Amino acid sequence: MCAPNCRFVALRIAAFVIPLGFDTFGVAVALGLLGLHPLRPALLFALFETAMPLIGILVGRIVGLWFGALAIYIGAMILIGIGIHTLRETLEHDHETALVSLESVRGILLAGLGISTDEIAMGFPLGALGLPIIAVLAAVAVQAFVVTVAGIVVGCRIGTALGRRASRVAGLAAGVAFLALGGYLLVERIALRAG
Repeated sequence: MCAPNCRFVALRIAAFVIPLGFDTFGVAVALGLLGLHPLRPALLFALFETAMPLIGILVGRIVGLWFGALAIYIGAMILIGIGIHTLRETLEHDHETALVSLESVRGILLAGLGISTDEIAMGFPLGALGLPIIAVLAAVAVQAFVVTVAGIVVGCRIGTALGRRASRVAGLAAGVAFLALGGYLLVERIALRAG
């Protein structure tokens, strides 16, 4: 049976992974509109989305050890920044226009980097909070694979107009979720200091 602390850690990990899933789903729906088979993109996104947070996690851990609670404030601000960036990107661009061919090595690398850049920044607050790295990376990998497959299947089965709308809604949901998570961490840290 999982102790309350174990459940708390699992909820924290889920709070970080779910917004990433929204963002991945939006891109995957756009890939589905292009008629791509889901296996290659799902493996690609799982690989990149699992590897990229390691950079941010390691930096966050180091900054957390040096500066303590300040690192969590910085992490919260990074999440708010990711949320604003995601909202702006979703409102200004269509996911489909940013996609490249997955037939070449260069295309695969560009697509992987494009979908996983937020994970570098997202890793910082994960590291600052001291969440278990293996559990976080496993959750990110499973999320990326499952959500990519689901998004591509949905994209293949619905029309272009509806697919673009679903992709946009997923991007907006990701942005709002990142903003909410960053705001929550700020409020939680301020409340802990006040108490």
